[in-house]
Amino acid sequence: MLIEWIEALVLGVVQGVTEFLPVSSDGHLLVTQQFFSWLTGVDRGGAANIFRDVMLHLGTTAAILYHYRGPIRLGIRGLLSDDPDVGPDFRRPKVMHVVLLALVATLPLVPFALFLKKWVDSLFESDVAAPIGFLISAAVLALVSFKMRGPDGHGRGPSETTWVDALVIGSAQMLAPLPGVSRSGTTIVAALLLGLSRVWAVRFSLMIAVPAVLGAVANELKDAIKHPEELGLAADNVAQTLVAMVLAGLVGYMAILWLIRVVRSGKMWYFSVYLVLLAAVVLGLVSAKGGRSGGDASPNALDGPSRRSDVRTPAATGPDGPRSPVDRPDSPLP
Repeated sequence: MLIEWIEALVLGVVQGVTEFLPVSSDGHLLVTQQFFSWLTGVDRGGAANIFRDVMLHLGTTAAILYHYRGPIRLGIRGLLSDDPDVGPDFRRPKVMHVVLLALVATLPLVPFALFLKKWVDSLFESDVAAPIGFLISAAVLALVSFKMRGPDGHGRGPSETTWVDALVIGSAQMLAPLPGVSRSGTTIVAALLLGLSRVWAVRFSLMIAVPAVLGAVANELKDAIKHPEELGLAADNVAQTLVAMVLAGLVGYMAILWLIRVVRSGKMWYFSVYLVLLAAVVLGLVSAKGGRSGGDASPNALDGPSRRSDVRTPAATGPDGPRSPVDRPDSPLP
């Protein structure tokens, strides 16, 4: 259907614009999906929405790798050889130090993925989770804006960053899966509060996003292979997701350049104001339409109870027995 292609393209643009700006791409994607669900009356289900979200994140991860292709190439050369043409910042000891920092920052996500994933997935069925997350992100950005007043000082760079710093920043990244909470916002804010320079704070935030997203993609692909019917993976759906993923990568590359300029200027409070206004609008629409707080609700935030469920929504049981609500799209409503 044409509306499905329009939705895919809109989601690709939304993901590309919001992934790197401190406004929460997950929250914007959730609100956008809920809007199209209300518009079409088709409930695709939480599992299908999360799968598309993760694949869109893969597109913006490619934008990170492309933007930093030069430093990545030099780092690999310095790591694998003693090439004298490689600058001192890309020699083996410094590259190993940065890799270790990234690994330490990723560690907090492991217990989160093991024990809290189902709870986080259930939040994507909620009408109010995203706007509440927007308000949390707005408060964090407003807080750090006071610290960033004036020109950028002599903050710490990669060599001065410790594993404790990396662990704190990685712990801030644990909030990223919550809808409405900005991953780039929380990690950059944590890095700045620890005294890292603005340029290094952005670079490290983007760096640790790569293993986090690749892990989420691997997990979603595993589920897609086991239960493709739950994700509505027909040929058209796959094509729409792939096109949206490419579009997200192209738009995301431009958003990285914008993010760097914004952080250097110290004007992140602009996004705080935007998030407060957005949260107010979404909460107003949810209240007017009769919103729900999650759990067994379907993700039609702007329309109250689902008008009808799409034929792609599976039954409540599968080949391995009953599945919990967060492991499958919602069952059809009467």
